[in-house]
Amino acid sequence: MEDLYIIGAIIILMLSLSVLEHFRMKRLSNERGEADICEYARSLEYRNVDTKIMREVWNELHLWLGKYDGKPFPIETEDTFESTYNMDPDDLDEIYWAVANRLGIDTEHPENNPYFDKVTSVKNLVLFLHHQPRVGNT
Repeated sequence: MEDLYIIGAIIILMLSLSVLEHFRMKRLSNERGEADICEYARSLEYRNVDTKIMREVWNELHLWLGKYDGKPFPIETEDTFESTYNMDPDDLDEIYWAVANRLGIDTEHPENNPYFDKVTSVKNLVLFLHHQPRVGNT
């Protein structure tokens, strides 16, 4: 019987943390205002970085982050996956693979990329993908 109480307490704790996280993200979303892809692109030096990668990372993050009060979450390039989004590394991997597959980005030999092991923010993810070769290019 004690096991059921422990399991119940863990479930209640997890639900409480999930609700608190939702309200934290909703507050942050409301503080930032409307999502603006132009501001996002300007902060990534859009003249030097592939804009298709910028757009796909933006879209994929919106799918993952969802909407708050019916509006997409306003992504900023300096947002960190761990502290801003509380994102699990596996979720970050899924975003990386989805964008890479959609744009034909080669995922072989990521250790040759100057951003290898440095993807902690949205900006670093975009730059990491930008520095990966395209499939079919040698």
